[in-house]
Amino acid sequence: MIKSLTMKGTVKYYKRLLGLYSEYIRRKTVLKNLPVRLWIELSSDCNLKCVMCPNKDLPDEQRGYMDFEVFKKLVDEAQEYIFDVSLLHRGESLLHPEFVKLLHYVTKYRWRTKLHTNGTVLTKELSKEIIKSGLDRISFSFDGYTPKTYERIRVGAKFDEVVENIRNLLILKKEMKAKHPIVAIELIDFPNSEISDMEKRRKFLKNFEGLDLDELVVKKIHNWAGYVRLKNKKIKFTPCTFLWHGIIVLWNGRAMPCSQDFFEYYPLENIQDMSLKEIWNGEKLVHFREKHAKQDIADLQTCNNCDRVWRKTFMGIPTEYLFDLLKGKMP
Repeated sequence: MIKSLTMKGTVKYYKRLLGLYSEYIRRKTVLKNLPVRLWIELSSDCNLKCVMCPNKDLPDEQRGYMDFEVFKKLVDEAQEYIFDVSLLHRGESLLHPEFVKLLHYVTKYRWRTKLHTNGTVLTKELSKEIIKSGLDRISFSFDGYTPKTYERIRVGAKFDEVVENIRNLLILKKEMKAKHPIVAIELIDFPNSEISDMEKRRKFLKNFEGLDLDELVVKKIHNWAGYVRLKNKKIKFTPCTFLWHGIIVLWNGRAMPCSQDFFEYYPLENIQDMSLKEIWNGEKLVHFREKHAKQDIADLQTCNNCDRVWRKTFMGIPTEYLFDLLKGKMP
């Protein structure tokens, strides 16, 4: 269940989700239902050069920080119908010079708020503000149980420093007797990785013993729409579910149809010129849904090469997301 919502809000969430699912299954392209999920890119800049991440190849003109007035306009509109807000996309959100101001503004509304970070610049002062804000969930990219593995993948980060930053957050949360945020560490299961080594996992988790780390999440690696070369087989085409339930807004106000389009190949309209509601059923996004509904994506390079649309499904929904969707833990 989505923790920030009232019972009435939770009922509305599942009602909307059912409506979107119905429109998705029937391949409707102009939708009566508004999105349930929003990704807000506070920053497209990052201080790391992780081996699998496209950010290190992002051109300078696509790097920047969201202006507070753009953020405010987006949040004030979206709070009317969005249930789940993720404060991340291509960059490191904590690098935003006004991060605390943005965080406190977005968490004043009754929706589920999430932050994903590499944790390298997390200070005790920032940790206190995050806890005080009422943020629902914070997750840390880690991808290794040992300094050697972690620092090989997370290029530019220091294992011991980030572990200490996470520990400090957990200690402060305990001292402040706070229930939120839920704190998770996320690891990508790379080929031939140490993720399945239970002894290394046990030793790693001893760093957080007695500190109530909520989750250790292992995620499958994906190919970033063809940017990362993997040996995944094209099992069965299924239209991208994201086009029917969520939307992304970049730091400059530009809306995007999907998180896998890292380099802005297929931009939508800008929220400074149109409302998010108008963009949701605007010509560009409707066109995208039409292409997917007809399985006519050969000329959409990022879509055709993306492993997110070639996978096992159950009743039209990717099986790996099914239970998360039902629990309100949006993929």
